[in-house]
Amino acid sequence: MQWEVWQLWIAAAIGLIILEVFVPGFVLACLGVGALAGAGAAALGWGLSVQLVSVAFLSLLSFFFLRPVALRMSQSEGARTGVDALVGRECLVTTAFDAATGLGRCKVDGDDWRAQLAPHAQADLAGERASVWVERIESNTLIVHTQPPTS
Repeated sequence: MQWEVWQLWIAAAIGLIILEVFVPGFVLACLGVGALAGAGAAALGWGLSVQLVSVAFLSLLSFFFLRPVALRMSQSEGARTGVDALVGRECLVTTAFDAATGLGRCKVDGDDWRAQLAPHAQADLAGERASVWVERIESNTLIVHTQPPTS
């Protein structure tokens, strides 16, 4: 089987985009986008010099215009993950809070957590099946309140 030139450019584009997974920074992805321009030029029957110019031109365009957008999207600070994503969430009390220690248990997304009620005096308000809201996480304990957070 003989490969056409445009197929080689497509293979290079796919390879560069796959390699981007292993090398952060969106540089290889920009080169992959440029390789797609080379595939288009080759499919139109243009010569190698036009293909290389189109690869360079589209790679530079994507580097200066697409890369900043991709970096902003990947480094957005609004996306919380792990236990940080639990802050502000509503959870269901599974074991009533002790008035003396403020300790009890809560369920969030099917996971049962050890919890501590921030104002211990409100333990009577947080009986079983009551809703509480996560204020913060300390080690493996949720610190919760009986009132939803105000944003």
